[in-house]
Amino acid sequence: MLTADLVRVRRKGDELIVSPLGPRNRPTAELLAGQYLELARRHVGDTKRVWTAAVASVQVPARARKLSDGLLKLIEDRCTFAMDEGVDPLVLRDAVFSSAAGIRAALGPGEPFDRAAVLTAVGALHELDLEATEDRLFGDLKSAWRLQAFDEIDPMGLLDVYDASQGQAVLLRATRVTVVVHRAEPAALRQLFRRLKFLRLIHVILAVANGETRIELDGPASLFSASTKYGLQLALLLPALERTGPWSLDAAVLWGPAKDRCRLHLEGTGKHAGATDHSALPEEVETLLTRLRKTPEGWSFATNRKVLDLPGVGLCVPDLVAKKEGATVYVEVLGFWSRPAVWSRVELVEKGLRHKILFCVSSRLRVGEAALGEDLPSSLYVYKSALSAKLVLARLEELRAR
Repeated sequence: MLTADLVRVRRKGDELIVSPLGPRNRPTAELLAGQYLELARRHVGDTKRVWTAAVASVQVPARARKLSDGLLKLIEDRCTFAMDEGVDPLVLRDAVFSSAAGIRAALGPGEPFDRAAVLTAVGALHELDLEATEDRLFGDLKSAWRLQAFDEIDPMGLLDVYDASQGQAVLLRATRVTVVVHRAEPAALRQLFRRLKFLRLIHVILAVANGETRIELDGPASLFSASTKYGLQLALLLPALERTGPWSLDAAVLWGPAKDRCRLHLEGTGKHAGATDHSALPEEVETLLTRLRKTPEGWSFATNRKVLDLPGVGLCVPDLVAKKEGATVYVEVLGFWSRPAVWSRVELVEKGLRHKILFCVSSRLRVGEAALGEDLPSSLYVYKSALSAKLVLARLEELRAR
């Protein structure tokens, strides 16, 4: 993914405009992409020092330097550099330096120090010749790591990734994001909602007019902690939107050294709509599902694929659906999300969402179970460190009886 300093943007008042690859710079981008990709293929097995020298030899127009650096960053993200297997360079250096110190101390006045002899002698102890010892001596430096593998991509594919990565990099500075998905198929929407849950993005979903769906998300810059990880997860939203349908995005962004408040607008065609997203359930939900399925309580459990809608108020997409003797109860794990995420679910229930739902919330969010009264069809289960399948079953029985 691109970093903020590699994004090609311009300011128009408080609006931040990402510069796409247009007719003027696309030919240069295609040429550079082709050259860098060919070098990546050719230098598999070479050290990073050799690779760096090779890409530095590519002629880049002055006006395309940021574009060039961005393409190179994306290519290096697809490269696997690692230290060669063999003798630990730290062990080898320690042996060489110790041997050299002893030999130097024994030299008489004017006697020359034979560096090659020291390396040859120490290398022989590790079954290395002089050249191999030289290579291995500082093999732990990143410049000496070798390009072990390269994740292949063609130039046009790389340019598509580049355009998408520019928007992703700006979203790392977002405080608030609103997405509108236009005319998406129900199956694609359910897939998107599951992706939001998997990425642990703090969101509220609303159905609006003309078959559109609005999603409001917190941005990483609005959080007090873990913003880097959250920002990377938010950036992964854009590929998910392209698998859903046509979309538009508006974000409030803190940009530049002074963190100026700017507006960002992005749009997408949904060109990959229909492609399958194989996102699994979040780890804690998957663990809970596995444990619940082992309980002999007469319940059946499955991943939920239904969108629960309270018109004019919002949508809810629980993680699991549990059934027993004709009763259906949903389970949504809110975990460590945020207090606003919990209160948005409470509001849905209080305003008339009639489905029976058990919301599982971490005690760290400081929300009490009394927030949803016994006269309502849903309830809260507040847990301390880990979800208890036994307690979840007990709460499901309580809801089934309501």
